[in-house]
Amino acid sequence: MNDLDSLTRLAFLGTAHAPEPDALGGVEGQAARALSALSVEKRVLLAAGARGVARAAGGRLSRLDAPGEAAPPDSLEVCPPRVSALLVEVMASADAEMLGAILERMAHARRRLPPELLPRMLGFKGPMRAAIVPVLGERGRWLARLHPEWRSALTGTGTSSEEAERVWTEGSFEERRTVLEQTRLTDPARARAWLQGTFAQEKSEHRARFLSSLKQGLSLEDEPLLELGRKDRAAGVREVARELLSQLPTSAFARRMEERARAALLWEQPATLRVRFPAKWDAEAERDGLDKPPAGIGQGEHWLQRLLSALPLSTWERAFGATPEQLVAAAGRSEDGIGLSEGWAHAMRLGASPDWASALLDFWARQKPKMLPPERAESLAFTLFEALPPSERAGHTLRVLRGAQALPRLEQALALTPTPWPVELAREWLLALRQQNDTTNRALALFTSIPRSALVLPAECLAAAAEPFHLPPPLSPWQRELDRFQTSVSICRTLHEELKP
Repeated sequence: MNDLDSLTRLAFLGTAHAPEPDALGGVEGQAARALSALSVEKRVLLAAGARGVARAAGGRLSRLDAPGEAAPPDSLEVCPPRVSALLVEVMASADAEMLGAILERMAHARRRLPPELLPRMLGFKGPMRAAIVPVLGERGRWLARLHPEWRSALTGTGTSSEEAERVWTEGSFEERRTVLEQTRLTDPARARAWLQGTFAQEKSEHRARFLSSLKQGLSLEDEPLLELGRKDRAAGVREVARELLSQLPTSAFARRMEERARAALLWEQPATLRVRFPAKWDAEAERDGLDKPPAGIGQGEHWLQRLLSALPLSTWERAFGATPEQLVAAAGRSEDGIGLSEGWAHAMRLGASPDWASALLDFWARQKPKMLPPERAESLAFTLFEALPPSERAGHTLRVLRGAQALPRLEQALALTPTPWPVELAREWLLALRQQNDTTNRALALFTSIPRSALVLPAECLAAAAEPFHLPPPLSPWQRELDRFQTSVSICRTLHEELKP
């Protein structure tokens, strides 16, 4: 531990086993000695804080280089003072979602950060970096190149090829997973070769998560590695491998599953769907997921889910010459309707279809609880809704809000509808919010959606959303959340007024 600085060493050893903080040097020592009236533990913590502030303010140069080039002139106009003040306010509140929204709006309006905020903004790490780069301006980019920790903001990862190789070889699991995903975006073959070389030695839970990174840029070249995963001894790894192989329509796995599914599903005119499983599956069936079902699921239902989830929905429209509505209706008349519908719901991830979504949601909503428990119906609807293209979700959400559609649950539909909401949906939501008088399920669903709603409302609805109103006594616990919502609405109105493209 001799290579640690004095303050870090003291913290590691504990104040009972280390020298007094008065012996510390630098700004931390000055702080510790000035706070001698406090307990040793408090002095150490405050000394660490003082050192952190000092390091953020600057540091002593190790050498004095010749002056470099001055910052080039900025081509973007600086953001207005009101927006700058909002940035300071939102950073102080640590509201990452609102900060991201402001930066996105600034980028859309082609405005840059004010110079005085550049050091604080460049200090952000993680996903926020991507939102900061478009609003740095020339001065911000120039400044970022002068600081080792800020330089990576200009490249996204800041990881050289040699450093990436070192992290993959020596890093922790999370570091290796991150560098694998980053490399997969820029050099898929290299990432694949890394994983192929270590796959057998990785822990099973790590194999599954590493394998899932192949979804970025997935291609038939990944099939040999995915086949290793399909034959893995760990069920979680096999599950990930099968899911990815089903996204490769010409993979051997996908072809086998289509052949089995076509043999198992029979369409009889005018509109009858029958299921007939073979007496015995082929040798690869168990590895392909046609194995024993989990508790509570019948064997036939399990097989149907596995088979149908591996094939695009259009397979059945072409094979049987029927519409989604006709196919779901025929499934409902069979003994296997629930298993068929669930398999088709999971197949939405291979290619979403609004017609299939409407047919399946209506089918589940009509089922009696004895046939399909409400919890399972809601889970299926959530899975399907997630798979829908964002542009398709708002229409379903509006129907749920108006009571014309039962699934998914209102709070789920609102949470999964992307920003900005269509004007019609936003106005209906605001009206419904003001009509609530008691703690019904509908009221709770509406008020649960408040925290993110300021960011999803379109500009045309912000004035109406800002109009104050007070909740009746039964709903008073939500008043503070409502007040915060309206504060966020005020911020959004300012952004729309000040940052016009």
